[in-house]
Amino acid sequence: MENILKTELVKNSQALLKKATELSPSYQSAMKNALLAFEQTGIPTRKNEDWRYTNIAKNLAPRFYEQKESIIHDVPEIVLDKRAMIIFNNGVFNKFLSVLPEGIELDALVIADHFFDTFDSLNFGVALSPLAIKLKKNTVIDFPISIIHLVDEVGVNKIISPRLTVTAEENSKASFLEVFTSTGKEKLQYSTNAVTRFILKENAYIEHVKLQTEASSAIHIGLTEALAFRNSQFKSVTLDFGLLTARHNINVNLMEPGAQTAVHGLFALNNSEHTDIFSTIIHHAPHTSSDQLFKGILSDESHGVFTGKIIIKQDAQQSSSSQLNKNLLLSKKAHIDTQPQLLVHADDVKCSHGATVGQLSKEEEFYLESRGIEKARAKRMLCHGFATDVIYKIDHPVIKKFAEGMLVLNFENTVISE
Repeated sequence: MENILKTELVKNSQALLKKATELSPSYQSAMKNALLAFEQTGIPTRKNEDWRYTNIAKNLAPRFYEQKESIIHDVPEIVLDKRAMIIFNNGVFNKFLSVLPEGIELDALVIADHFFDTFDSLNFGVALSPLAIKLKKNTVIDFPISIIHLVDEVGVNKIISPRLTVTAEENSKASFLEVFTSTGKEKLQYSTNAVTRFILKENAYIEHVKLQTEASSAIHIGLTEALAFRNSQFKSVTLDFGLLTARHNINVNLMEPGAQTAVHGLFALNNSEHTDIFSTIIHHAPHTSSDQLFKGILSDESHGVFTGKIIIKQDAQQSSSSQLNKNLLLSKKAHIDTQPQLLVHADDVKCSHGATVGQLSKEEEFYLESRGIEKARAKRMLCHGFATDVIYKIDHPVIKKFAEGMLVLNFENTVISE
């Protein structure tokens, strides 16, 4: 099945290249090379160790969204502050609705010559509307910047391919909320293959909160990647509230001394939803640090996967890293596969990792029920308490408040049952 789908995607991608007329010849040439790379690697199967728990080809769309101009919609209600919003409609940058605040400007497109994986190369090869922006030197933006990916009925049965690169120059600071959503929560079927990259120069600070709340029948493949240079700080929080199949790749490279990262996340799943988190943090230089907390809440027949890979290179002496994965199973048929991995090639480091899988405490449930709280409500309260550790990792108060509201809404509507 994977080979048949790959052949169809290669054929459709070649036709799509003819529409990339607004991109430079050198960029178009790089797109062709990216598609050749995809053709060589193909769609991963479960024989691939990194994809052993996820059959991504099963429901992947065979065609791409091809329109070069975005469809005009009203400003999405989910935008937190209209002074700063980057809108993608069906993967196409909407320049008419988007607003870049003072201190952020369009940047030259980055021509990639290597890729994180096969879906990164596919995204580069078919993204007709790639976007690159730059946070200018010494710029500090204190209000949240919303990145909204909105899919409507025009994107049904197609692969949506947004691509965004953000460069934070020296001493700059900003917080981003990136939301993947759709106009039809229940009925739309489509595939998202998204890439969001951050480049943090010296003393830069970027907070990135990714929220996946797409249609329940959709597929999401997403890459969040960061290069952190001297004394910069990259904070990432991934929140997944369930859909048919999701794969979140997070790849952070600590390139120079003093670079720091905190990579956190939460998935709350029900029915037969499937989410696969694959996180890689690489310490390339000495005196770098990383911290990671991921939590999963699973009910019904849902399936969660967490792979957390920490790599400390030989030259990364006196670095520190901590990783913890905690999971809560709300039913007998819910399932979690967790793989914390620590690969240390230096001898002067401080590292820790761990994973736990458990259920709600019957004693705590009984205590709440004895205080007059109905059983379902008691479960919601306990799940909320379990999840808020991740929400509280968000620094920006406006984004934190929004994320907590989405968490409460998710528990009320789908996760908890009697």
